[in-house]
Amino acid sequence: MIKLLPLPIAAASAPDFEFNKRSVVMASDFQLGRKSQVQRLAIAAKAEDLPRREWPNAIVDAIYGFEGTIYYADGRKFEPTDTEIDDTFNDPEFRWISDFLSFAVMEPRQRPQRRVIARLRLIDLYFRIKYPERARLIAE
Repeated sequence: MIKLLPLPIAAASAPDFEFNKRSVVMASDFQLGRKSQVQRLAIAAKAEDLPRREWPNAIVDAIYGFEGTIYYADGRKFEPTDTEIDDTFNDPEFRWISDFLSFAVMEPRQRPQRRVIARLRLIDLYFRIKYPERARLIAE
C-alpha cells in the first residue's frame, strides 16, 4: 500500500512546483492599442510621480524582482533578456516617456503606433506586478 503525503509536503518536495507564487498575464496588443487604455495608463504613471529617467529603473526593479511567472496574453512565458527594457525604450533622453505622461491630462488624438506597444506593455506590466488592483482598473 502506498502512503500519500499531505499536500503541502508533497508540493514542497516537487522540484519545479511554484507553491504560493504569483503569475501575471501581460496586456494584449489590442488592449494596449486603445486610446482609453493609454490614457488610464498615463494617469496611473503620472500618479507615481517618478522622473522620466527613473521609469526604466522602476520597471527593471519590478520585473526582475518579481518572484513569479509572467506570461504574454497568448500564454507564452515572458523571459526578459538582460537588456530588454533598455532595448525596448531605446531613448537616451526618455522624451517619449514625457510625451506619454502628457496623456494623463489630454486624451491621445490617435491610437498608439505599433512601435510603442512594447513600451506600453512594460509600463502596464509594472502596474500589474506592483499594483494589481490599480492594474485591473486601468484595463477596464
